[in-house]
Amino acid sequence: MKKHIATSLAIWAGLVAMPAQADDYFLGKSSSSEREAVVHGHEDGLMNWPGISGTWGGQREKMSDHGVTLEAIYTGEFAKNFTANPVTANGLKKTVYQTNTDLTLTLDTQAAEMWSGGTFFIYGLGNTGGNPTDYTGDLQGYTNIEAPNQWIVYEAWYEQQFADGMFSILAGLHDMNSEFYVTEYGSLFLNSSFGIGPDLTGNVPASIFPKAALGVRVHIHPSENSYVQAAMYDGDSRTRTFKSAEGKLWVAETGFSSDSGTYKLGYWQHTADKTFDGNTFSNDYGLYAVIDQELVQLDGHGMIGGFLQYGYTPKSRNEIYTYIGAGLHLHGLMASRVEDDLGIAVASAYFHASLNAQKVSERAVELTYRLVVTPWFAVQPSLQWIKNPGGDSAAPAVKAGLLRFEITL
Repeated sequence: MKKHIATSLAIWAGLVAMPAQADDYFLGKSSSSEREAVVHGHEDGLMNWPGISGTWGGQREKMSDHGVTLEAIYTGEFAKNFTANPVTANGLKKTVYQTNTDLTLTLDTQAAEMWSGGTFFIYGLGNTGGNPTDYTGDLQGYTNIEAPNQWIVYEAWYEQQFADGMFSILAGLHDMNSEFYVTEYGSLFLNSSFGIGPDLTGNVPASIFPKAALGVRVHIHPSENSYVQAAMYDGDSRTRTFKSAEGKLWVAETGFSSDSGTYKLGYWQHTADKTFDGNTFSNDYGLYAVIDQELVQLDGHGMIGGFLQYGYTPKSRNEIYTYIGAGLHLHGLMASRVEDDLGIAVASAYFHASLNAQKVSERAVELTYRLVVTPWFAVQPSLQWIKNPGGDSAAPAVKAGLLRFEITL
């Protein structure tokens, strides 16, 4: 349910998420600035800049020419709940500072003159800070970088492409949400549900932030406008070992793009036994759909896009049985600020009503603005209003805010 600011990206589903850049994709993890650059066509302006540490005397370009890319991104965030919640939280108001540090190494075997179509990727992840949701009591997670204090190898995988990229296979420690259940326009927002629906992550263990699992992914890209992909992951990323009792997580997704939108449909199944509401089931499963749609072009310097997420799981075996997310992503509204983004979105998680508690939907509304100060520095405030935090109608509506900054080193 909680996903970091810039999800590690392997193929980014083709990348069919934005039809205008259907042939572009990220190898490994990208910063938010780089993702924004590809989605909105600012590659020359943002992606060709080095980080704050500069070009290292030209060594960065030389390394890149030989297939080696190093990236380091520091994210800091102040998280504040303006409403005390004594029902599903600790009843206190507090400002929590947390950090997320991404260190990545990518090796392109073709550029390194080894063999064609191969990519090695290693991703180190560090997190510090408190637990902001202890003070809000929401289950969806109003900040997507909340994590235990840790320094880990988050991802380590190898990918081999065949037939000019039409087919690829990847194996290793891999973040499922780098390729599955992704909305491009929704990635602007900081609430965790806009990264991946809680219908999946709120019900079963998944290979996502803050700890990815071992897995294998197959991707078929038969045309510029379509793809099919499937993956199998260890059933519990906390152990990073295949144990029969933990089961496995299987996920499959297909998608296609038009001139102005992208449409995805996915299915997942977790094979571990699950006990819920007094009943035991041999597995769990769900369906999801994602739509990204460009709505309006603004005089050549901006656009308005919308997104929709829908997730379903069987009500008889899951606490969260339906999820609906939707929002508007407004890019470059002013000619003088063509790289900035403004967004408003709603995430609604519908809870099961058991014999012991009457559950209702938890609904989060987020308003955010992303200010690109320089190609290596961005600031993003977020205001959120959370109704029925924790799915409890007795809990007060919570107002909370985030102030996040990102530095590409």
